[in-house]
Amino acid sequence: MSISTTETPVERRGVVDPTAVQGDPFKGPDPDTGRLLDVPRVKILTDDTDPTVIRVTFSGKVDLTRSNSHDVDWYNQLVAGKPFSLTVEGHVAGSKTTHRRDSEGDVDSVVQTKSLTIDSVTGLE
Repeated sequence: MSISTTETPVERRGVVDPTAVQGDPFKGPDPDTGRLLDVPRVKILTDDTDPTVIRVTFSGKVDLTRSNSHDVDWYNQLVAGKPFSLTVEGHVAGSKTTHRRDSEGDVDSVVQTKSLTIDSVTGLE
């Protein structure tokens, strides 16, 4: 096998140099051409939804201190059907948008939900 002195190593492997492609001189080469092992660019989608329902869901658990009489008293006051208030700290675990449909299959409402994971409870009263 003889190697021609006019061929470049890239041409011998059959890979096309993106800068050598003929086309619009003002546009330039496609930045994704010839990149086999690179991750493709992320396309940013704009969220144009106008939710008709917004919702927050909670998950997580917090262990109270049994040696702390304040925590134990608050825990013992929790009775089914009785309201309570407390302050929680956590982080946003994610967000999702779903659609509710009516009986005819048409979109009735757009529901946007943010999921929160609770890390700690403060202000027990």
